[in-house]
Amino acid sequence: MPSSATRASILLGLVAGLALAAAAAGIAWFGAVHTGTTAFCVSCHSMQTPYAEYRKSAHFSNKSGVRVGCADCHVPRAPLAFVAAKLAATKDLWGELTGVLDTPQKFAAAKLAMAQRVWDAMAASDSRECRACHAYDAMTVDAQRKDAKAQHPRAISKGETCIACHKGLVHAYPDMGPITERAKAALDRMVGSIPAGSTVVRTLEIKPVFTAADGETTAARVLPGAPLALVGIEGPMARVRIAGWRQEGAERVIYAAVGKRILVASLVPAMLDRLDTTGEAVTLPDTGQTWSPASLEAWLPVADITADSDALWAYASTLYAVNCAMCHAAPHVDEFSANEWLGQFRSMVEQANLGREDRALVQTWLQLHGRDAEGAAASAAAH
Repeated sequence: MPSSATRASILLGLVAGLALAAAAAGIAWFGAVHTGTTAFCVSCHSMQTPYAEYRKSAHFSNKSGVRVGCADCHVPRAPLAFVAAKLAATKDLWGELTGVLDTPQKFAAAKLAMAQRVWDAMAASDSRECRACHAYDAMTVDAQRKDAKAQHPRAISKGETCIACHKGLVHAYPDMGPITERAKAALDRMVGSIPAGSTVVRTLEIKPVFTAADGETTAARVLPGAPLALVGIEGPMARVRIAGWRQEGAERVIYAAVGKRILVASLVPAMLDRLDTTGEAVTLPDTGQTWSPASLEAWLPVADITADSDALWAYASTLYAVNCAMCHAAPHVDEFSANEWLGQFRSMVEQANLGREDRALVQTWLQLHGRDAEGAAASAAAH
């Protein structure tokens, strides 16, 4: 049996150990709390740019007088996630010490990648930190501003997460150009190189097609992304068949499918007599419209076409995601029918930074992948 002195030593050791553990826990907690303050966050030189952006936002100053700090958005409250976030933040301290972002130029160059990491993390957690203050079931939607009143019911019904619509809310939107540039570079490598056995090609822009390989007489203009059946290649020129359907009363326009206004080509008036109109017309019972099959063979430069539909659609979808998700969550491509996308996209595109050619390409992509357009592209090309 231990002596009284031994027992006293053991007890003293336990008390000392508990005291040290409590002190360590207190220091750790104080450190965690202190490093979660906005004052600590912005004490780093590299945080002056995001701090300046934050000070201009409604999260810093608003009519309600409620201020949201850095940690409220960037540090989880759940214990395990909190610890993980604190451990991950050590790389930021190292970056500050080594000058990773010590100039405005370095910060600007890294901003897109940093923003994407935060957006991805918020999306993965279903905007957990946002929902600590904002809750769908606590919203009085009818009292909100016009845009919010229109978008929130849709977001609620579809279970969309906050960050899907609210990128750029506190910190300035990064330059998204590099994303589209990478997609465009991948596409450019495929343009003008047509693998043997290719059957369908597409243009990247609105392009004229010609009656002969000499390229002198225009037969029509084709829309970017529209399917063109490849007949053959002779030198620098490709022979294609433009096929689809014409609506009665609009005979100069060829569409990809019956009843779907997916524009393939607009014909020169002189070409109407050269069309192959073999096949039976279709009258739609719900509209009374009569649609007739039509096709035309024409020529265009190989340098204007690609057989890589995947690369083309990757570029179109990137343009859509980058330019049409800055004001609200961009609707999924199959959310609307081919014809509905005409009105939907036109109402959105005026707010987007898209040129004429890119607009046409994105519209074709949306329509050919709309919820009722399955098989439309293949049907038109094979007609």
